[in-house]
Amino acid sequence: MADLSTASGVNYTKIAALAAKTGSMSDFVDGTNEWGTKLRVMLDTYTVPTGDTLHSDAVLTMGKLPKGARPLAFYFAQSGGGEAAVGTIKIGTTDVAGASVLTDMSSNTEQLVPALSTASDSVLTAASVVTITIATQDIDAATVLVLATFYLVED
Repeated sequence: MADLSTASGVNYTKIAALAAKTGSMSDFVDGTNEWGTKLRVMLDTYTVPTGDTLHSDAVLTMGKLPKGARPLAFYFAQSGGGEAAVGTIKIGTTDVAGASVLTDMSSNTEQLVPALSTASDSVLTAASVVTITIATQDIDAATVLVLATFYLVED
């Protein structure tokens, strides 16, 4: 077994071989996930109305991904809810980033969360909503919640 100090990813190795004129485009099979894919971001915001709270166990819908999307990551921000609520990101009914991955909403929060490999290893077979399920505590009025969903759409 070798103790590696440097290594290269599969795609970088193929690109380096092309640059060195020791590889060919046929090394890229059909190009799926290596060439021609499009990174997209779906952004949505929600402000808890004045005089209301977002109840613990509330489900907040934050957009709809198209059929064929491959979710990669989520950026979450909120303006300080005053409570230690947590949230779980789901696509359809499936937890895609880990239970209660959005943590401690007691003050301004910004988090970048990768999608679980079970979500990013395959494309969606149908258009699906993205939701945040709130847990532990309510979220106070006037709190602004932002969710950006990063995903690929294959050509």
